[in-house]
Amino acid sequence: MNATAKTTPVIIADDDPMMRELLASLLRQHGYRYIAFAQDGAQAARLLAVPEYQEALVFLDIHMPGSDGLAALSGARAGGSKAFFVMVSADSAIEKVLAALNGGASGFVIKPYTAQRILDMVAKFEKEYA
Repeated sequence: MNATAKTTPVIIADDDPMMRELLASLLRQHGYRYIAFAQDGAQAARLLAVPEYQEALVFLDIHMPGSDGLAALSGARAGGSKAFFVMVSADSAIEKVLAALNGGASGFVIKPYTAQRILDMVAKFEKEYA
């Protein structure tokens, strides 16, 4: 395990507090220290508009109250965000996966996910953004 402190900011947007904390715990074990949370798409969109998060590692649930993750992704990309988006959802319908990937997501993880699947996405991020 590489627990070297990483300065890349992370956003975890999920309406389930337990899912947010599980994901944050895993990322902390791998050196990520700057983690912001959003419990709905509107909060995620506000975070994504902040300059410090323009190149963040973002885990974004699709189904959240109010504005969903796909809308937050679309708005961020339209605003010029260069963040690395990983969509996380129990909804694995091919239309959702394609909408996410065609909308600018770099990956899609189906809930319930394994730690290895999340770490695979982190490795892809680190390879592409290093």
